[in-house]
Amino acid sequence: MTTIELDGRGWRSRADFYAALLPRLGAKPWVGGNLDALFDCLGGGIADLAPPFEVIVRHVGDLPADELAYVRRAEQVFDDARAEFGRDVRLRFV
Repeated sequence: MTTIELDGRGWRSRADFYAALLPRLGAKPWVGGNLDALFDCLGGGIADLAPPFEVIVRHVGDLPADELAYVRRAEQVFDDARAEFGRDVRLRFV
């Protein structure tokens, strides 16, 4: 399993999360920075990184509360993609 580690120090918004995550997934340049686009990306065909993989995100405590709540919803998107597409993709915040 491939492990991707992201360091959230210095992130101030969800845009920072997507700017760190999407390139590491090998997402096509036109993939948008939102949860729906992330779900589609995890479904296959629009990112170069093939499952299985796990994304570990550290140090997100400096994000404003509303942005942190949004970014944490990505955990559910990974869970939904795993269930719907049968792909071993995981996201953890530590």
